[in-house]
Amino acid sequence: MDPELRARAETLLENAARMHALADPRGPYRDRLRALKDSHPDAFRRAVSHYESVVLPALASGTDPLATWLDYGRFLGGLTSAGGLVAVDATGRSTDFDPPVRPDQLVLFVPADAAAAVLPLLQPVALSDAQRATIDLLVNGKFSLDPHGA
Repeated sequence: MDPELRARAETLLENAARMHALADPRGPYRDRLRALKDSHPDAFRRAVSHYESVVLPALASGTDPLATWLDYGRFLGGLTSAGGLVAVDATGRSTDFDPPVRPDQLVLFVPADAAAAVLPLLQPVALSDAQRATIDLLVNGKFSLDPHGA
């Protein structure tokens, strides 16, 4: 893949996230890719191929970077389980994700298979306490609240 195309695509994604007051969304995707590389090598190769052949060209061509990124997140999540996108508002209320992206929403890929991992797709820069608890429970598997933040 052309390094200039990759740099332009990533800059567009970073700018879109910043404009919508969202955290850089690439970290959880990278974590998922590392997990796939170890546990599902074929799925990992498909994910990398999809990124290079579909995602980067779409990002670089001027399509909505956040919509493209969400589609890639759905693709990544779907490599291990069917599922859907869920939006969690600042109060912790969840609904099926309905575009467009809002800066106060946490967007997750929630797998149909309860044994598969939930994948955070987009996160507000400042998560509410309810959104942080959602990530702790669904993504990190924490089942208790620690009043000291440890």
